[in-house]
Amino acid sequence: MARRLFFVPAVRRDEAELTGDAAQHLVRVLRVEECQQFEISDNSHLYLATVTSARKNSVVFKVTERLPDLPPVPEVTLLASLFKFDHFEWLLEKATELNVARIVPVIAERTERGLDQAAAKRSERWERILLESSQQCRRMTLPVLEAPVKFRDALAVEANHQILLDELRNGPPLVELAVAKEESVALLLGPEGGWADRERDEALAAGWASRSLGPNVLRAETAGIAALATLSQLMNRLPL
Repeated sequence: MARRLFFVPAVRRDEAELTGDAAQHLVRVLRVEECQQFEISDNSHLYLATVTSARKNSVVFKVTERLPDLPPVPEVTLLASLFKFDHFEWLLEKATELNVARIVPVIAERTERGLDQAAAKRSERWERILLESSQQCRRMTLPVLEAPVKFRDALAVEANHQILLDELRNGPPLVELAVAKEESVALLLGPEGGWADRERDEALAAGWASRSLGPNVLRAETAGIAALATLSQLMNRLPL
């Protein structure tokens, strides 16, 4: 059975400490005790560590070994138009499991009114979702969550491949994209109701390429997960 992984703020002199709510969760919910071994990450490297102190508001780890670094996370940015938060948060969780490097919420023309302002109040909750999901799937580094941007600003994000996920299915299938693991990819995901014609035209004029995920019209969160899963396979293909 694989050891559990926890993220720590820093490792100094072979020690790391979790405090506050994080420590309380480990002690009260996960029943962490002294002498137990876990893997910890400082968001740069991976370590094997032993718990030397487990108290209500503090859990201290002693590093016993630096473990080999995991392969770097592919440089994939998900620019996800805001939609209903229960579905959007499910997307955040699954995008983390699928090794997305960066998530940028986007305010699209058909984004439900008020979601952009409410999103700012959810940043702490969303960061916690990314942390818990990263620990569960044993990533070595956390995805970066950025503040919401307007659609036009989203078009300025640079990448080797700028992909507009289009429910009209006019473009070639995403699965046919020729992409290497060393390249960067930006995925632009529409809101519930899809892209407005003006947005689609602006994206194509800015050099974004329309790609399809198949014959069916997918829910926004399903499209995001399907696209990231497809990219994960494409970027990790073994050479023939």
